[in-house]
Amino acid sequence: MSDKITTPGAILIKSMLPTKEARDVHDIYRVLDKKGVHDLILNLLKHGGENSHDTINTLGQTFFSKATEIGASTPLSDYDNDSSERQTMLSEFEHKVKTIINSKKSKEQKDKELIDLADSFQGDFNKANLKYMVGKGSTAAKMALTGARGNPDQLAQATGSPLLSTDVKGNFIPIVIKKSFGEGLSTAEHLAMSYKGRSNTVLTQLSTALPGALFKQLTPNLFHEVVTVQDCKTTNGINFPISEKKSIIGRYEAGTNKYIDEYYYKELSHSKKQVKVRSPMTCEAHEGVCQKCYGLMANGRLPTIGENVGVIASQSVSEVLTQAMLSTKHRAKVGSGGNAYEQASNLLNNPAENFRDEAGIATLDGKVVSVKQTPLKDYEININGVNHFISRIQQPIIKAGDHVKRGDPLSTGTLNPRKLVELKGLGAGRKYLTSKLRDIYGSGLDNRHFELISRNLLKYVEVEHPGDTGFLPGQKIPVAQIEKHLRNDSKLVALSSAEGKMLSQGILEMVPGTILTHNHIDELAKAGISSVKVSSSGLKVNPIVPGLKTAKLLDSNWVSKLSFNKLRDTLKDAAATGAESNIHSTDPITSYVIGNEFGEGENGKY
Repeated sequence: MSDKITTPGAILIKSMLPTKEARDVHDIYRVLDKKGVHDLILNLLKHGGENSHDTINTLGQTFFSKATEIGASTPLSDYDNDSSERQTMLSEFEHKVKTIINSKKSKEQKDKELIDLADSFQGDFNKANLKYMVGKGSTAAKMALTGARGNPDQLAQATGSPLLSTDVKGNFIPIVIKKSFGEGLSTAEHLAMSYKGRSNTVLTQLSTALPGALFKQLTPNLFHEVVTVQDCKTTNGINFPISEKKSIIGRYEAGTNKYIDEYYYKELSHSKKQVKVRSPMTCEAHEGVCQKCYGLMANGRLPTIGENVGVIASQSVSEVLTQAMLSTKHRAKVGSGGNAYEQASNLLNNPAENFRDEAGIATLDGKVVSVKQTPLKDYEININGVNHFISRIQQPIIKAGDHVKRGDPLSTGTLNPRKLVELKGLGAGRKYLTSKLRDIYGSGLDNRHFELISRNLLKYVEVEHPGDTGFLPGQKIPVAQIEKHLRNDSKLVALSSAEGKMLSQGILEMVPGTILTHNHIDELAKAGISSVKVSSSGLKVNPIVPGLKTAKLLDSNWVSKLSFNKLRDTLKDAAATGAESNIHSTDPITSYVIGNEFGEGENGKY
């Protein structure tokens, strides 16, 4: 006999699931908190059959009806946390804060240690607070646990403590908040929290406007990314460590073209440390992306021909930023990088000057000779006799005696994509942009959204020497356009003899047109690659790294550019050069304006 306990409600929910497979997957002993509801919906999308959406609506109506019947309220006693553990944790936190503040370290080092302390302590404190309040029977705590109203972070401020406040610039104010909002703050605590309160009021007003503006800038760069064919037949892809299960399951393995489900993933995990999967970043479809490179959608099915995965990516990353900006009101995490919106905006807009939170980057291969701090508390890192300046807001992540490669980070912070691409190529820029965006957003979003964004922001090159391709010097063109010419005289060579040669076909994240260096060859060799395809066309190109506000202006489709900005310049240039816009492409703007085959999907232009 099982010791597990369930409820009539859990049994009712299971009985409402439409298929046997969905009922078998559902766990009636699991607490239906926010994650539980998420998994319930995911179960229905994957196993609920054709009418799963109807079941979701029915469940929603049931939940709302039951919530109304319960008529839950939250009296003042719901916010009274008198646990001894809370007082012990607050005393420990105050002691650690005082130790950091009274140390002889620089202000930047103190700020960093306070950020790290608050981040590590906040999670444990919130969990302990939630556990105690739920055990006490607090309705407010149950709501926070399930996500019905509020969250554990907000509950901790009301019943535990906000721990620390920040000023309008996001720097910690060195006063530990010992009281909760439910108890009432002292005069000093109230004054400290007032700074954060004012900044949060402004942040709330901007929380929809700023991500909305980012969405408007991002979408024109992605709305041509439509699923156009079933399979582009590529054998290329990108590598993921086997531990990154979420980024692997639901895709197709590159080379074998096998679909990776739970069972095949387990098989791979026994024999491989990393898996090469097909990706929208490396798709070779003539236009848009293919079904196999994109993989399965959230509903457990391949995207339909005509599905606009570019707009889905744009909407997804913009919506999450709205929630991220609002959530900063209830979290202690702050730093030189700013909140999630500020970090993402900085990286995507990629300003040519004043790039925020910039990390140091190695400009050559070599040995770190010394790491010295200047009188102004900045750092100078000497690599083979060449000094690299590191701002005092960053901390070195290497030490004397270490060996570094060209393009490696030397400090904390964010690598400038312009400098990284100049040193390592477009492929490395795409890989870093994808990885950094995922770090900023956390693990909640599908990695393929970031892969699509990276592919479209870093896809243009400028012709320096056309060779025998027919291009013009100074012409700015997409990488996909030069690939057609490079393949005309492509030949397969051993990796060991490929240094200095130009790739004619993409391999891993490296794009056609990349001049292979010994570092590239080392990376490919580590990935188990022994040969590559190279071109002797004589073409020489330089990568272009635009920001979000300028990438669309490189598009050759002049009608589509009218959906962005600089309309007068676009019209003048188009008239002067006799520019054309294809009314049968995946870009929706021209088709929409002309009224030609827009959105017909499987039976239309695709």
